[in-house]
Formats: sequence, C-alpha cells, structure tokens
Amino acid sequence: MQARYGEHQMKRQMFRERECIHREEGADGDFYNGVFYLQALQRLRVDDAVKMASKVTSFFWSDAPQIIVWLCDECATELHLNEAPRAVTRRA
Repeated sequence: MQARYGEHQMKRQMFRERECIHREEGADGDFYNGVFYLQALQRLRVDDAVKMASKVTSFFWSDAPQIIVWLCDECATELHLNEAPRAVTRRA
C-alpha cells in the first residue's frame, strides 16, 4: 500500500553548531543539546552564567532546539553537563 502525498513524510531537522572558545585550541569535547546547555546556564548564579555564556558562540535562546553546542570537557564540567548523558548528542 502506497502512502498518499504528504503522509509519513519525515522532516529533516537541521542543526546549527555553536562552540566554546577552547575548541580552536584543540581541547577534547562533545556536542551537547542546546536546550540542555541553556538549562545548565539557568542553574548557575547570574555572574557565573554570564561568564560561561561569554565563552560560547552566541545564539537566540528561542533557537535552542535547533542548536548543538560543542563544549570542551572543562566547560561541560563547570555546567555539570558531563553528568547528564542525555545532554550529549555525539562525540566530536
């Protein structure tokens, strides 16, 4: 049985990458889901969140579901993202 036009079509989701400043230095790291990254920022004190956010290429928070953020192991540790396996999207 053939599906009608428009049924069972899979959407291809496009992701945009952002990264911390340590990637250019050759640090080891992972890609993290943008939503998990924002949630981790929101758990920090304001000053710490601003400091951490300044280390990562900026993006509109409303775009977080379409963003993957590469973080070095040190930045991920500061955000406690390395403790949430679901936050990792793929090893860089």
